[in-house]
Amino acid sequence: MDFKTKQEIIFKYGTFRRIKNFFLTKISKRLKLSKNLGNPLTLMLEPNNFCNLKCPLCPTGQGLIKRKKQSLSFEKAKKILDQLGKEIVHLRLWNWGEPLLVKDLFKIIKYAKKYKIFVNTSTNAYFLTKQNAKKIVESGLDELIISLDGASEKTYKKYRKKGSFKKVLEAIKEIKKQKEIQRKKYPKIKLQFIIMKHNEDEIDKIIKIAKEIGVDTLFFKSIGVMDTDVKEDVKKYLPTKKEFIRESFDKIENKCDYLWEEITINVDGSVVPCCRDSNNKYVFGNIFKENFKVIWNNKKFQDFRKRLLKDKKSIPICKFCSGNKKELKIREINF
Repeated sequence: MDFKTKQEIIFKYGTFRRIKNFFLTKISKRLKLSKNLGNPLTLMLEPNNFCNLKCPLCPTGQGLIKRKKQSLSFEKAKKILDQLGKEIVHLRLWNWGEPLLVKDLFKIIKYAKKYKIFVNTSTNAYFLTKQNAKKIVESGLDELIISLDGASEKTYKKYRKKGSFKKVLEAIKEIKKQKEIQRKKYPKIKLQFIIMKHNEDEIDKIIKIAKEIGVDTLFFKSIGVMDTDVKEDVKKYLPTKKEFIRESFDKIENKCDYLWEEITINVDGSVVPCCRDSNNKYVFGNIFKENFKVIWNNKKFQDFRKRLLKDKKSIPICKFCSGNKKELKIREINF
């Protein structure tokens, strides 16, 4: 979600506290302050850190996550949301796991919606059964992102190892059916297509499929590099067309939207710079042991912001990242 969209949500759920925080965050980023005057606008909260698929460029899929495998309980999620809920405008419920494997996921979504924030989650849809589709629609989720990186079963399985193209299509139909039964407009369905060498010629096909199955949005994404967190050679997945490759492979500037606008909290409560820190290499604190606002501007966090502004390439998890969320979006089609 870009800054403009957050601004729209802020004024939709406009409280003085949120509007004030929005401008303080914007000022802090623009002035490049290591001590952030505001608090995060977006919280990426990791529901779990394990998955059923074996995607080649994913640390989880390749068994490279060294953290203990666990799921977030409703009680722990509530403690986090009670600290950040009144100021954030956006909750991302995913990171390095498959959210639908979390028992309390729907309960967490329902609680988050009490704070009047935009909530979305991302799934490979393997476990998006009729029962789960019903619960998702009942939960009040705003947006459901579903990964479909191929226009056929054969192409899809080249990356989504152990996944099912057919199940994804069936899951989308089930969500649509449940929305009709419950007479609800949400969640909006966003189909995500990561452009890679083996599927870059299927752009027109996936557009046709997306339109036929009736998703709300088709979102094209480029490959991200996780530095040493994957052993697979990323180059063999890179598209041949330069327009589908992130600018960050060639050009890195000492800037970052995430460190000022967002926060990532992993399932164990660890507060890290962003989703790229899959193995807790840069932990600023633990929200289950400390107050978040203390962590947000403690010495570790401020030093990290200073280091990035001075020499971003010196930080392994940052050296291949543009730090600008807009560059992740190649194209988005709304139907």
